Amino acid sequence: MPEKLLSKEIQISLKTAQNGSDFVGIKITQSERTVTFPMGYFPEKPSLSASKIKKEERNEILNLIKSIALCTSNKNGERVSVLNGELKCDFPIKSMLYVIEDFLDRGTYYFEKESLYAKSSSGKISWSRTIKNIKPAVSESGLAFLDFIIRKNRIQENQFITEIHKYCVYKCFEIFGFLYTPSVPEKGLLDEDNVSKNKKYYIQVLQEKIDSTYLESSIELFSNLLDFINNFDSESETKEASYGTNCFQVVWESLVDSAFGTVGQTEKEEYFYPASRWNFPGRKPKNNAPLRPDTIMIAENPLEQNRRKCFIIDSKYYSYTMLRKLDSEENESEQESILIHGSIPGTDSIQKQITYAQYIDADIKTFDSERREKYQFKHSDIFNVFILPDDNMEKKLQYIGYAASNWHDGSKNYHTIHAVTLDTKFLLENRNKRNCELQNKLARMIEKQSDEMQKGACIAD
Repeated sequence: MPEKLLSKEIQISLKTAQNGSDFVGIKITQSERTVTFPMGYFPEKPSLSASKIKKEERNEILNLIKSIALCTSNKNGERVSVLNGELKCDFPIKSMLYVIEDFLDRGTYYFEKESLYAKSSSGKISWSRTIKNIKPAVSESGLAFLDFIIRKNRIQENQFITEIHKYCVYKCFEIFGFLYTPSVPEKGLLDEDNVSKNKKYYIQVLQEKIDSTYLESSIELFSNLLDFINNFDSESETKEASYGTNCFQVVWESLVDSAFGTVGQTEKEEYFYPASRWNFPGRKPKNNAPLRPDTIMIAENPLEQNRRKCFIIDSKYYSYTMLRKLDSEENESEQESILIHGSIPGTDSIQKQITYAQYIDADIKTFDSERREKYQFKHSDIFNVFILPDDNMEKKLQYIGYAASNWHDGSKNYHTIHAVTLDTKFLLENRNKRNCELQNKLARMIEKQSDEMQKGACIAD
């Protein structure tokens, strides 16, 4: 069991975002913890007790936190890190969770259990470490060591490291400890004022500790303590904090790309980004920023050699659930509902998808298309797809319809943009994993719908 913890019962409220601009993440006050999941993710309970939280429930929240940390950038304003009402720090999530889990696993704070070693010309020599780490001097009489690795006894420094550990554990528990236990560890001798005034010195002590330690488990602990001290702005006691994003669209795009993407970023930029340029008399052309498709999925056909099919995927963090709800309401302007809720992709998104497809259509000779021959396809092998969030864990993927334009005749597969919903909870649980089974399911689903539409068109003709 960990050293003495102060028990404090905490209720955790669970919510689901209602539209794309809603905050998704965790908000913490002294009396409440609120977790907001993204659209399409509906927790089984409206609230949890921290003292009775189950492993599965904890993992749901941790998956959300880690997905936001992995897929967003605080520099671009995509991630929200607020401490005591001020947007001034970016929580080192990975290190904070490690410090908590390590403390609960070891059941105590760090105390010196290994011998410390350092370079010196005097002291009790460790010959094995000296031979391994010190380069001897060469003389006429042979090899000679001018420095040695010696065993050192630093009781005062060891106690100081323990106090740094206590401080970091306490601060990490203040924010994320409720996910593991309702209890909070007692404060050590160091407080926020100590760390704020002596931050550089504490960083130096931890770095020296890492350099002089040989146990991997201790190095990992010190490295995470160092990361926390380096990146956590702790000028005062934590009374309230938030960690999350108002731009979950960025997370959604990244998660979908991890699951379905088969073309890396470098190749996407080289072969799939249509662009434009301005030409001025007597001046160099000026290039405009290119259009950027979210995800490219190439499906190989094992029955037909050299027959690849390309799926251009646009990840839309829109609420299809909200659209269905609005459809059932009376006196609701359809255009207004789409504008407010972003329920389905509009004409601009549809045009972009068609443009992406035309750029890789082998029948359309465009600027430098010969250079991009590696990723040129027959128009019958190019498909456009929107992926939206929803709650459909059993099926994972659900076909919901398609979009068509009135400026194309629909003769090419990619003139139609198919729409599917993907279970949000499943995607979070399998974050950062390529899912071949899901890729195959999506490919079969879209090809089947496309074939049925082609047959229907033939019957109509």
